[in-house]
Amino acid sequence: MTERPPRKATKVEFGKTNPQIVDPGGKARSWVTRGGNLSIVVSEVQPGAVLDRANDPEEHMVISPPNGATMRIEAGGKSIEAGADSLTIVPPGPSRITATTRGLVARIFSKASTDILALAVNADTYADGAPELAPPTLWPAPHDGYRLRHYPLAQYLKPDGDRIQPRVFRSTNMLVNLFGHYKTRRDTTQLSPHWHDDFEQASLTLNGRWVHHMRYDWGPDLRTWLPDDHGEMGTPSVIIIPATVVHTSRDVGDGESSLYDIFCPPRLDFARKKGFVINEAEYPLPAQSDDTTVKTGGSLLSWQKPG
Repeated sequence: MTERPPRKATKVEFGKTNPQIVDPGGKARSWVTRGGNLSIVVSEVQPGAVLDRANDPEEHMVISPPNGATMRIEAGGKSIEAGADSLTIVPPGPSRITATTRGLVARIFSKASTDILALAVNADTYADGAPELAPPTLWPAPHDGYRLRHYPLAQYLKPDGDRIQPRVFRSTNMLVNLFGHYKTRRDTTQLSPHWHDDFEQASLTLNGRWVHHMRYDWGPDLRTWLPDDHGEMGTPSVIIIPATVVHTSRDVGDGESSLYDIFCPPRLDFARKKGFVINEAEYPLPAQSDDTTVKTGGSLLSWQKPG
């Protein structure tokens, strides 16, 4: 059991809160939420909206869902046209995103982008620096150097595959699991409650309705105990699930649903699974990757699905 009071999960439904960044021209509104080692910026953009960064010290990721915005992304002296249903890894340094259609776009930054962290709606939650988390140590640089890396996501789906189809990518500072969108609801006899010893999980949901079931660790002080949480959330929304909190997620209601799990730094247990990370050939593992004593979390079951 932990000796510190539990850190309560952050739950944000963007349609119910004011944006933290508003473009003076009215072409973009952005909501910023942070975890201990990352920040997530979800933007609602119009054609011509510009999302630029002066000089990010580390890579960041850009996600457009299937119904999201298309855009031009410029960084590292190169430019790409990013369609909807795609992931782009942006190199360190200056970058610019110009929206070419209306829609949503999500950007994920490490804590090295301190100006973004400071804007987060839940910035006060991490005033203590989150000492319970493993430090966000950078992993080795990509084999071919830093550059724009673009991945259209539909090609990684199996049309007749299982309902749960993980699509995992990583960079030097984070790992994302962009599950294929769900058309049917999760079997409530096949949930996967688990926890992570020393890292958080950010779950970004852009479609459907979700319940993120959570059970908090009980410390020695009864006054700090938090009740189980089974609250339903609309979308677009994000939840930051603290370390040691038992959790599992399920979609409810009708229609299509989406779930994108985000970890910063990358999960070593996922990265070491040969063939599991789609872009594993582009990034070397850290030198200590054979250390079997690394903490990777736990499960209440004898098995654990990703997520």
